[in-house]
Amino acid sequence: MTDKTMQLSLGLLVPAPWNPRKTVDENELKGLVSSMADHGLIQSLIVRPITADKYEIVAGYRRYLAATKLKWETLRCSVRELTDDQAIKLGIVDNLQRADVPPLEEADGYNDLRNRGEALTIEAIAATVGKPVAYVAQRLQLVTLAELPRKALNERLITVDHALLLAKLGTTEQNVNLKWALKPGAGVKEKPEDVLKETVKRRDEKPGSWRSYYEAQSVLELKHHIEQNVGRKLSRAPWNLDDAELVPSAGACSKCPSNTKANDALFSDMNISGATCENGACFEQKRAAFVQIKFATLPKDRFRVEPPAGSALNGVDRYVHPLRISWKATTVKPRAYKKGNEIDRDGFAPEQIFREGQWKEAKKGSCEFVRQAVTVDWSDAGDRGYTGSNEKLRKPGQVISVCIAEKCKVHRKSYTSEAPKASTNGGYDPKAEEAKREKLRAEALVESKIRMAAATKAIEHVKKMPEAALRYFILGRLPNWEVARKPLDALVPGLAKIIQSSPLDSIEFARAVAVISIDSLKAHEHLDSKQYRGEFLNSLKRIGYDGGAAAWLEAKKAEPKAPTKPENTKVARKAFGPKKPKKAAKKAGKK
Repeated sequence: MTDKTMQLSLGLLVPAPWNPRKTVDENELKGLVSSMADHGLIQSLIVRPITADKYEIVAGYRRYLAATKLKWETLRCSVRELTDDQAIKLGIVDNLQRADVPPLEEADGYNDLRNRGEALTIEAIAATVGKPVAYVAQRLQLVTLAELPRKALNERLITVDHALLLAKLGTTEQNVNLKWALKPGAGVKEKPEDVLKETVKRRDEKPGSWRSYYEAQSVLELKHHIEQNVGRKLSRAPWNLDDAELVPSAGACSKCPSNTKANDALFSDMNISGATCENGACFEQKRAAFVQIKFATLPKDRFRVEPPAGSALNGVDRYVHPLRISWKATTVKPRAYKKGNEIDRDGFAPEQIFREGQWKEAKKGSCEFVRQAVTVDWSDAGDRGYTGSNEKLRKPGQVISVCIAEKCKVHRKSYTSEAPKASTNGGYDPKAEEAKREKLRAEALVESKIRMAAATKAIEHVKKMPEAALRYFILGRLPNWEVARKPLDALVPGLAKIIQSSPLDSIEFARAVAVISIDSLKAHEHLDSKQYRGEFLNSLKRIGYDGGAAAWLEAKKAEPKAPTKPENTKVARKAFGPKKPKKAAKKAGKK
């Protein structure tokens, strides 16, 4: 390989289509332009002839760009006769020896050297580019980064150390943990790509805005989050971990790079107990393959369903095929398929999955509807790990006998019971909950009217108490803390002022007393408590009130105002009646 140094016109130079330099920092390019303007070209470009009058740039693409900006006419070039493979390797090595190479370009460059032509070992690559072996091995981990973490690293939202942690995981786990690193409070419905876009937008807002500040979770926090939340215990796998044919493209779990115990070089710094699979998509793929193999081994019976006599229709084939069942519970009736090539005699397709509550485990011969089924997932004990109970872990691929017939009298299903049916979204039914709240609001309105009537009635019996003392006593029932007073003030604005200044026989005063008498917890959280409501109604009867609140209030408005107790005793006897005689026993005692 001989070098020939020449001054070549910029018009003769052509950038290589495989150029390893994928990004060019404009600020750094400006610095190179300034340096070349002051000191000229220090290092020649390396080019190779591709036609009679064209030369391909093998190394020195940034110098070529700087010369273009300076409007130079020629550049000093070292011309070499190189094959495609030699040119690509030389260009990669030259690019990797620069100090400003982005981490992902560096990783891709090392990977190209490892896989191109005569594959190089990590040690040989390190010797070629003059970098430590451990450094090259770490950079090669970044090759497995998924698209979203790559974008986050290029956008400098995360550091190389963040990216190295994510690169240990499968694609799905990478995206989920990237979302957590960027926005720990993100909800389940927020997609990782949306969180990434939102973070870039927030970061790029005008300086000075409080939302322009951004910082990802620390590397240690991300590492701890991965250790606590990522991975599937291989001890739960029902398949043989040494089976390389279950999913041929994935190989055996026992030797898989995503197995934390089989890849100590990658996971030795992670605090993960037991062999764990860090690639959830591969794990689920093997689960589905294992279930399908078990399902295919079970027999299915075909029978002919003939049309009624005289009908122009043809007969159809029906099956009694094995079932797929899940350990996840539901109380919803299974939906029958209307279309399909292998519809069951009960209207179900073979790919349908029945959840617990739609099937009942049964012994063979216990009823005419018993058939075989294959489990497709883990029971709750498997999902939660150790629960502290004696609950047995049920795994995918188990073959058991079940009954799914709705009208079977031996094996009753959850959805056939007379209890209200729960919704499929975790037992929450928005319509039912809203109807319940509306009923409680109506009951609360009636109760507040009754309380107001009772308060008015009660005030009539305590008028012997001095007015100031009565107001002071009622104000003492108000809670002292602001949070508890807010709902009361919302019901009756200016509650304290009404108690201090309104007439004792006014409806406003009675309403204020009624509101204060409501126990905030019972009134706002337990309005449906029959026991509490019964105690309240009984207390009303004890003070002599036994009518409807609305009618009582209307009658109350029509009543003349009761005279207040005058200071003069004689006048008081006229208003409130003659003085009651003392008991005979007391009189005798005084005598």
